[in-house]
Amino acid sequence: MRTEKQTFRGYEIHVTNNPALWQAAIYRTSPTLPEIDWVALNVRAASASPALQEAKQVIDKALGKGVSHLSGPDKSGSDN
Repeated sequence: MRTEKQTFRGYEIHVTNNPALWQAAIYRTSPTLPEIDWVALNVRAASASPALQEAKQVIDKALGKGVSHLSGPDKSGSDN
């Protein structure tokens, strides 16, 4: 299994390639950050980039940030 990691707004995103799809798991790096509701989290995609983008949208929602679905990918790999 191939795994990619990226930090975004204080959360660590782990995107793992399972045979037919990519799955993202989100971990907060500080206890002061809101927890992500794992029951509601269902990030799956055909490649790593869309899985990362979807995970970032979940984080933005948890932080109460209104983010356009038209925003491009984070090229720096980190947006803290």
